[in-house]
Amino acid sequence: CVLGNSRYVSQTVTDRFGVAAGTIHSGIKRDLFYPPIEARQRGDRSKLTVLYAGSFQARKKVNVVIREAARWPSVEFRLVGKGEEEEKLRSLVNELGCRNVTFVGHLSQQELGEEMRKADVFLFPSVLEGHPQVLGQSAACGLPAVAMEKYRPDYILHGETGYLVKSEGEISHKLGLLLSDGDLRLKMSDAAVRHVAQFDWDKVARDWEGVFVEAAGKRRKKP
Repeated sequence: CVLGNSRYVSQTVTDRFGVAAGTIHSGIKRDLFYPPIEARQRGDRSKLTVLYAGSFQARKKVNVVIREAARWPSVEFRLVGKGEEEEKLRSLVNELGCRNVTFVGHLSQQELGEEMRKADVFLFPSVLEGHPQVLGQSAACGLPAVAMEKYRPDYILHGETGYLVKSEGEISHKLGLLLSDGDLRLKMSDAAVRHVAQFDWDKVARDWEGVFVEAAGKRRKKP
């Protein structure tokens, strides 16, 4: 049995290797990643927060997040992660005079969930991915997201739970829409939580159980 963890990954396997591939998504631990228990007031907050979570590698384009921070000095930008690009990124923060960027460091899964529940928008400009789980985790926490379209993440429904964009210019435009419109953020937040429910680990485990049974059946049929 051959499976990918997103429809795009599965299709890529089929296109490149001529092998039929099914799809089972990576599960989301919804006991750790869930929306704030209290009524969400993101539409009325005077201080907004944009969150990035991931490694600090060149392909992740964290510099794009910092440049957006320079455009939005009244918005807090928090960067979760570590990596070889960190020194360059800190230098860029100083070069641009950004006082609204915080390097949070590495967090446990529980801590990441808590960080996501405090944010308003998830910004993920990475240009090379398989199916990044942080997009599902952030959606489960009720964060509308802006991410790149090229790896077609199933965790985001374009225009409903966030935006999938093709360029850095589009990132700026869509981020601006979300930061400027509280009603839009709330609408997408609610839609994100509903959408990501299908990726709960309980369902994913049942899907894998079915695959194991199928694979075992094929093995028994061999001479």
